[in-house]
Amino acid sequence: MNVKETRGEILDQLNKLLTSSHDAEKGYQEAAESVKDAELKSLFLAQSRQRAEFATELDREIRALGGDPDNGTSLASDLHRAWINIKSAVSNSTDKAVAEECQRGDSEALNDYKDVLEQTDIAASTRELLLNQKSKVESAHETMGRLALVV
Repeated sequence: MNVKETRGEILDQLNKLLTSSHDAEKGYQEAAESVKDAELKSLFLAQSRQRAEFATELDREIRALGGDPDNGTSLASDLHRAWINIKSAVSNSTDKAVAEECQRGDSEALNDYKDVLEQTDIAASTRELLLNQKSKVESAHETMGRLALVV
């Protein structure tokens, strides 16, 4: 395993997760605006708020480590935007397509968390924060998978 240990590399990885959280927040917001079902809308809005919380926590952690948080989504840069296809799912406007895209976006986020946790030598408190967030993303990923089967 190639462990990244410099402060700059750790901050880069945390900023990647911060950007991913902003993307997911906006993706879930778009999903909420696209569905007609009130329960789905409420669920997507709750996920959007949760990802905004993640971003706040990551922002705080980056500042605590002496870094400058990135405050945009990855559309502002050349990074891959995991949630880009939410727009096409929204234009199709089937609740199933939207749930599937949310699940795909969460899958990308889980890969990002896994990479950071496995390849970065981070403090225990930072690791605990990331594991907690990853657990919540896993739960959302499972929920979106179940929704895609029933809507």
